[in-house]
Amino acid sequence: MFKLYNTQEDIAMKLTEFLIKTNPIIRKTQLNIIPYIALGMIDAESSVASDIAKKLKGNFSLVQFDSVTKRIRRLFNNKHFDPYSFYENIIKYVINNYKVKHSNNKIHIIFDHMYSKENYTVFMFSLRVGKQGIPLLFRCFEGINNPNAFTDDTIVQCIKIISSYFKNTNFKLVFLADRWFNSFQILNTISSLGHIYNIRVKGNIKVKIFDNVKNTYIYKYTSELSSNKYKGKYYTDVFIYENSSLKTNITISKNDSIDEPWIIATNGNPNEAIRDYSHRFGGIECIFKNQKSNGFYIENICNANIKSFTSMFAIVCFSILFLTILGCKYSKNNSCYKNFKIETHKKYKNIKQRVISLFNTGLILFQRAYNSSVYIRIPFNFILYDI
Repeated sequence: MFKLYNTQEDIAMKLTEFLIKTNPIIRKTQLNIIPYIALGMIDAESSVASDIAKKLKGNFSLVQFDSVTKRIRRLFNNKHFDPYSFYENIIKYVINNYKVKHSNNKIHIIFDHMYSKENYTVFMFSLRVGKQGIPLLFRCFEGINNPNAFTDDTIVQCIKIISSYFKNTNFKLVFLADRWFNSFQILNTISSLGHIYNIRVKGNIKVKIFDNVKNTYIYKYTSELSSNKYKGKYYTDVFIYENSSLKTNITISKNDSIDEPWIIATNGNPNEAIRDYSHRFGGIECIFKNQKSNGFYIENICNANIKSFTSMFAIVCFSILFLTILGCKYSKNNSCYKNFKIETHKKYKNIKQRVISLFNTGLILFQRAYNSSVYIRIPFNFILYDI
């Protein structure tokens, strides 16, 4: 009889040990089911309770299938389970042990909204890792027109929480966001916390700039600022918003590959603004894709109440974090997997390019190792390495 490695109980035990370390006051009833839900999500590649239940083995096989599904749903609806605190404790541990690759300690934080059809809105922050990212913080809202998801107060509160995550580190935070987040309150909050922002602004923002010809300040709309065709143009010491004291820099990038010019407000080096902002899309959109059609299909959740959806979403984020860390581990040190190879890169015209994301690399590694007759190492220390 063959010995199986990385069985359901082995993995659940390791995840339980990690959750006890990061959430020491977690209730035993929650601890007894959350690792299995995460494992079932990954195995089923689904966030639907019935799909998760189908993948659970061992003692779960001795219970009626409907009872297992109900147990999962009870956890999602459990009033004693705080999904925000649960994930916050996990991500704090990851941040405090994050191994940054580059010497300037600059890390990119991206924030944006995501919609699950017309049922839910998620406001999320992510941390860029390579050309992808991991979830940092999220807030879930019912419907797609819930005004609470878009208020400056909600966004500013989350920015302050993110800032507190990094208070004991020497990381240099750079916040990236699209033009729907260019309000005075958001920019001023990031700046006042001592961080850098690179946020795209709309063309109808009125700014006050110094005119060297007239030797005085004049008002212009951002769409009226001139730009270069093949390189960025920089404006320093610009007062953004009419009658505002917020001084910033503006970088404009315009070329044939984009429909509209990037007008980026930054309180950092304007020469670095375009390169920094270019990390925005991959740093968060890949997570949204992993939550949907490339991973856990959260859009199949249609009629759950907001408490159930938020709890489910927290465990989805936990699973994405786990798999992305596995993908980073494999990419950083694939010599540990000499007998198991994943072709993560291919050469096109002598240029090496990644063809499998960090998330999918981790997913393939997990699926091959789970209940395998060949030992394949899965680390459970949740140490994130930059790529």
